[in-house]
Amino acid sequence: MAFVKALLIGKARQYGSVAATDELGKAWRSAIFKNAQTDEIYANELGFEGDEVADTKHHGGVNKAVFANSLENYPAWETYLGLKNLPLGAMGENLTVSGLDETSVNVGDVHKIGSLVLQVTQPRKPCFKLAKRWGNANLAKEIFATGLTGWYYKVLENGSCKAGYEVEILQKNENALSVMQINKLFLNPSENLDLLPKFRALEALPASWQDDINRRLNGSYSTAFMEKL
Repeated sequence: MAFVKALLIGKARQYGSVAATDELGKAWRSAIFKNAQTDEIYANELGFEGDEVADTKHHGGVNKAVFANSLENYPAWETYLGLKNLPLGAMGENLTVSGLDETSVNVGDVHKIGSLVLQVTQPRKPCFKLAKRWGNANLAKEIFATGLTGWYYKVLENGSCKAGYEVEILQKNENALSVMQINKLFLNPSENLDLLPKFRALEALPASWQDDINRRLNGSYSTAFMEKL
């Protein structure tokens, strides 16, 4: 059974210093630091009440209303970062989910948690702010390489949920690609051309992903920001 281990929301705040000379220490604004909630929290088409988005160009919106991460990813990140007992929400997620991961979640799947109905729309592309949060300039690159990205939901039916609630699978899109398969296609498109037909047919996936994969195939999509900050 899949269930919500933690539900987290956060406020946008300023971090770092304008006087810093290294990239990791420079000033940045984010709502990536989120706090676990014990009560039911209501969500509409833009996400959970009380949760903020600092960079509305790259985050938030109806297709990225709720960000989920698998609890089963935590051992990998603890090992990579050399840390023990990473706090839930370490990847900036709204929902830490146990029993689901990138290999078992398909784009287009519909999940119900409490009275909230959600549809999986896409993986999360690696974000440099995670590197800043954990003081590791290569973290975005590692997320890119492993495919342990988590996934975004859109809200199909407004509602509320809380930690401990079951994640009920209302619809499993068996003909779609998993989040991990899309991540593999994005990482090495020329080596995963067999996934392209299903990828092209993904109606739940935002149209921008089609353009991104085209640019990955022709070499015009730069991932230099993942190599170093």
